Amino acid sequence: MPDVSRRAVMTTQLGGLGVLDALGTVTGAAAPALAGGLRRAAATAASPAVVDPVRSLFAPAVGGMFRADDGDRSIDLLLTAIEDVPGGSRGDEHRFSLLFSASGFVASDAIYTLRRSGVPPVDLFLSPIGPRGMTRTMQAVVNRTA
Repeated sequence: MPDVSRRAVMTTQLGGLGVLDALGTVTGAAAPALAGGLRRAAATAASPAVVDPVRSLFAPAVGGMFRADDGDRSIDLLLTAIEDVPGGSRGDEHRFSLLFSASGFVASDAIYTLRRSGVPPVDLFLSPIGPRGMTRTMQAVVNRTA
C-alpha cells in the first residue's frame, strides 16, 4: 500500500473542491470558506520548506512566541507546554500535544502554518480548548508513526 501523507490528502481534497467551485457547483456560505482553504493549499504548495512536526523542533521553544497564519489572518501564539499523548511512550518524538496561549483572539479550528525565527515552518491543525475568555488555549495534537 502506498505511503500517503495527510498533507497530500488535504491538498488533493481542496484541489477537488476548487474544481467544483470553478464549475459553479459551490455557492452560498460554503464559497468563502472554500476560497480560504484554497488560499491555504496554494500557500502550502508554494512553501516547500514546511516540515513535519516533531517534538524536538518545539522543545527548545517552550515559552516562546510563534506566528500562526491560516490564510485569512495571522496571530501570535505563546507555546506554553508540550504534553505526552495518552497511550504513547513518554517523550515520543512523533506523539505529543502542543498547548499555545492566544491572547485577545477569538480562536477557531483551522490548519495554521506556524513560524518562528530559526525554526522551519510547520503546518498543524489547531483547535481551541477550555473556557472562552480574553486568553484562549489552542491545542495541536501530533499522533503518528515515524
